[in-house]
Amino acid sequence: MNYLLSIIIPVYNVEAYIEKCIQSIINQSYKHLEIILINDGSTDNSGAICDDFAKHDDRIVVYHIKNGGSSIARNFGLTKCHGDYIGFVDSDDWINSNMYKTLINFATNHSLKVIECSSIDSVFEHTIPKDKDATTLGIIETQNEAIKRIIKHKRFAVWRRIYHKSVIDNRFFIKHLLHQDVYFTLDIINETDKIGFIDYPFYIYNRENMDSVIRSKYSIKKLNSIGAGAYVFEHTKQYDEETQTLAKAYLFNFLTPHYNALFKYKDLDSDFKHRHKIRQTIRKNYSLKDFQFYSAMVAILPPSLYRIFISINEKRIKSQVKIIEKLKNV
Repeated sequence: MNYLLSIIIPVYNVEAYIEKCIQSIINQSYKHLEIILINDGSTDNSGAICDDFAKHDDRIVVYHIKNGGSSIARNFGLTKCHGDYIGFVDSDDWINSNMYKTLINFATNHSLKVIECSSIDSVFEHTIPKDKDATTLGIIETQNEAIKRIIKHKRFAVWRRIYHKSVIDNRFFIKHLLHQDVYFTLDIINETDKIGFIDYPFYIYNRENMDSVIRSKYSIKKLNSIGAGAYVFEHTKQYDEETQTLAKAYLFNFLTPHYNALFKYKDLDSDFKHRHKIRQTIRKNYSLKDFQFYSAMVAILPPSLYRIFISINEKRIKSQVKIIEKLKNV
């Protein structure tokens, strides 16, 4: 095979992890790579480390840009890549040495424009089965099967897949938006009649660096993540009833934690404008067959009683708020 695979890696203040990330890419058994490192205004040694790797591997090209977030860095990479296929890696993660060879093989053997693999938290990397022919795990999914699985298991991250250039052409990430991968992935799947899926954890997500996503306490800016849930809900109505039910649950799972957070940070919503909008959206779409306990309470209880309800369930509510406080500002 002589297909060029472009790998786009936004880099920001990851000097403790970037070497392992880059090393895992240059050590791929598939060698025909274009490795694009975008140093997104790092204030540590990340940019220098990238430059050093580029001196020793001519497949690597490094760009240094003003800090703008991962969406802008990824978009910059998309304007610079030349690959027949394109993939993404987060700069604090790493990948199995056979990831791209396996994905390229499966994609080309079955004429697929999108091919996906599983991932695993780094703390569980030792559990990955060794010397396994992962291609035997590969399946081809219809559009509906793929989107159903992706929504159900929340597998929207773009680094799970490689994409043929024809489905990436003139497609970019939305700037400064939380959960940008949701929009990008859903748009691509909605325009792809079939995708490949290999249920083997080639991609290792760096659990050790979880603290890096905590940029600030909860803020109104983080409310824009709600849009991702609404986007999934609105753009899956062409699929079967099961998929639409999953999309509705996905929407509620976005809305309810924010509703709870705004009771904790009530100064951000002193006029109840945001909470009113969230509650109205849930009430409009809620039905008993979609039963979710906390969403049901949002729909049923007026805000004054809901405040009492969350005080009683404070421990559970705090855990939900903590999750959305860890959203990346991208």
